[in-house]
Amino acid sequence: MDTVTFFWTLAATLLAGIQLFFQKVVAQEKRDSAFNGLMMYSISGVLAAVLLFVGQAVPTEWKLIALFGLLSGATHSLGNFIRIEGLKYIDSVIYFPINKVLGPVLVVFGGVLIFSESLSTQQYIGIVCSLTVPLLLISSIEHLRQNNLRYGIWFVVISTTLTSISILLTKRVIGLDLNVLFLLATTQIAGVVSSGALLVRKKRSLSHLDRRDVLLGLVAGLLGFASYFALLKALSTGLISIVYVIQAHYILIPIILSVWWYKEHINMRKIIAVAVSFLAIGLLYK
Repeated sequence: MDTVTFFWTLAATLLAGIQLFFQKVVAQEKRDSAFNGLMMYSISGVLAAVLLFVGQAVPTEWKLIALFGLLSGATHSLGNFIRIEGLKYIDSVIYFPINKVLGPVLVVFGGVLIFSESLSTQQYIGIVCSLTVPLLLISSIEHLRQNNLRYGIWFVVISTTLTSISILLTKRVIGLDLNVLFLLATTQIAGVVSSGALLVRKKRSLSHLDRRDVLLGLVAGLLGFASYFALLKALSTGLISIVYVIQAHYILIPIILSVWWYKEHINMRKIIAVAVSFLAIGLLYK
């Protein structure tokens, strides 16, 4: 992994972690997850479209890129909605670790099998270390703190599978005559449609929304645009198996913030997980 790719990967990791914490805020305050998703994808899509219009050219393979972008955006939107719903049943210190064991396993498997990516022994060791980080974040005491552990686990499995499919679809077209902003814009269009459909399906008026809903949606949109742009830049030059595994470490950010802000449970294992995380990233960055 070259220095530029590593920089974009770290940027995507930090921004995604902060964004995920705000999803936790939406869930914690029992706010409308579909509206938050609609705001996030709308703002992110508008930003991408404006920047694309100002100084970028539409890629020659725009039809194929748009197709995969729409498919990726739709699956990511649904996974994002299910994630927020799942956080209403279990703490982030349970949800995100499971998410970031299953997700990287699926993506690494897809990277090696579908994209024929070749990894070194050191990188495989780094991946194994990365997978131990989420496992260190879970302890038996967390079971007693959950609203509905079984429902929460079902939500995390479904949402993780969808977001993993989304990132693999994105990687499928990342090597074409790529314009990152064009791909980002098309994925966000699908996200807007999916989130809007979920909002309509709930058959709820918008009267229950307030300024804080709008503010959280605005923050989600800005962070969503920045984090996804950084991730696409990293994927355009790096292996999906490595980029995604490093980016998966962003789960430590919302967990730390949730412990600080919502007083969620913390112990020595979680502190050790932070140290192992740095070790794993060092092994993955050759």
